[in-house]
Amino acid sequence: MSRLTRRAFIKRAGALGGAAALTHLPPWALHVAGAAPADVKIGHLHPLSGGLALEGGEMRDAILLAADDVNRAGGIRSLGGARVTVLHGNTEGSPDKGAAEAERLIGEGVVGLLGAYQSAVAFVTTQVAERRRIPYVITVAVADEILERGFQYAFRVQPNSTAMAQYAIEYIVTLGRQAKTAVNTVTIMHESSIFGVSIGDRLVRFAGQAGLRVLERIVYPTATADVTTECTKVRAASPDVALFTGYFRDGVLVARTIREVGLRTKAVVGVANGAFSHPRFAAEAGPLASEHVMDSNYYYNPVNPRTRGVFRAYRERFNRDMSTHAVYAYAATRVLLDAVERAGSTDPTRIRAALAATTLRDHILPQAEIKFDGKGENVNARPVLLQVRGGAPRVVLPERYSEMTAVFPVT
Repeated sequence: MSRLTRRAFIKRAGALGGAAALTHLPPWALHVAGAAPADVKIGHLHPLSGGLALEGGEMRDAILLAADDVNRAGGIRSLGGARVTVLHGNTEGSPDKGAAEAERLIGEGVVGLLGAYQSAVAFVTTQVAERRRIPYVITVAVADEILERGFQYAFRVQPNSTAMAQYAIEYIVTLGRQAKTAVNTVTIMHESSIFGVSIGDRLVRFAGQAGLRVLERIVYPTATADVTTECTKVRAASPDVALFTGYFRDGVLVARTIREVGLRTKAVVGVANGAFSHPRFAAEAGPLASEHVMDSNYYYNPVNPRTRGVFRAYRERFNRDMSTHAVYAYAATRVLLDAVERAGSTDPTRIRAALAATTLRDHILPQAEIKFDGKGENVNARPVLLQVRGGAPRVVLPERYSEMTAVFPVT
């Protein structure tokens, strides 16, 4: 997008017919002219239908909550109290559909995008935003490869796949050391998209660096309806710890199946698993399949009083508990709107510069301030280790955020 100075804008507006022309120009151009916009449009791209509609809907609701928080506090103050309006883009879980929806939302005047839950969709939609020079804050999408292309307009709040894998292995080693129990072998089982493969590749690397032997690496189709064969291979390998990466539906399926095939290990640990730390996991998988299951994943700070307020507001408005991916949709929205506030403009270039300079301390994540490196990665992002206890996920590591001591080994 070319730069438009105030003088050039006024000259252009006059040539087009003065005030009448204002209604046909983007919000950022109105601000150049000194006229603060009545609203600031942001867009989000998530699967609002199809197999991941549950997760997409939860994230949509969290974005609406974050936008309403800002509106109730007076809107974007640096823009005269402009209200935040959220436009919805349904990716249907498809990269091609996501790209088309990104183009549509940009055409409708959004000043920033949020998305996309699936790494494969985020990989494509961040590319659209980069080409159109629209800031894009990733809500959830873990693959390192998304931000390894030198993009300037894409930022990620959540831990990437390197952080997910590295911390997962560190937590396993810590559990063994604390319990004085040998952990020498692991199996790695993950779904087949860029999400699962990205984490699987890094788990192999970090396990090797920690001296853990990988007995099996098993990949299953993302939309599978049966993982009996794969889970039977894990049981046959008899690892000290079995690692699993997947989305909600296949994660629940895996939990049920490993119990059915009789897997016995010192721990079942998810790595960025969409199910194992979800508040509905125990109800969906059943208590026998879910109790003591662990997950190294992005999460919220359970010892921050502000977290309870956000969760209470979410439940009161949407009549359900806030999932972890909804937490990151909320956090990503606050990051984007904080940048709009500090930019004092709806010019995407200025918002992008404000994002790059972010130092956000008022958040509900288990980390220090949110700030980005040259790739757009949150330098302080880290997962925590959770364990299902009494039907609910609880933080067990690191100690700074822990709610209880881990049960390990479980057999």
